[in-house]
Amino acid sequence: MRYEKKADPFYLSGPWLAVREQALIRDHYDCQDCLKLFEMGRKLKVHRATMVHHLKPRKEYPELALELSNLISLCDGCHNKRHPERGFKRQMKEGPGRRCVTIKNERSLDRDG
Repeated sequence: MRYEKKADPFYLSGPWLAVREQALIRDHYDCQDCLKLFEMGRKLKVHRATMVHHLKPRKEYPELALELSNLISLCDGCHNKRHPERGFKRQMKEGPGRRCVTIKNERSLDRDG
């Protein structure tokens, strides 16, 4: 099922915008997942963080919604990977450039003759 984005007033609130900015500053606007892969030698570039992700989901832990220690700065791609339930991972795997083509051998078609 395709994820449909709905506006959440929480993400427009002053307290969220303030703690979001604190998280980005703390992480130097670097995607923390990219940084970890870069440090392990598995990625060539650290992308700029544009998202702030709740490590423990806000719906399950509302008391941690504004806790800086529960937040991590991520780029769009890494944030999408952390939310496979929204369909982003499936889209990447089944992208438009991937398809299977079957080629039939002429000899296998002409067995009776």
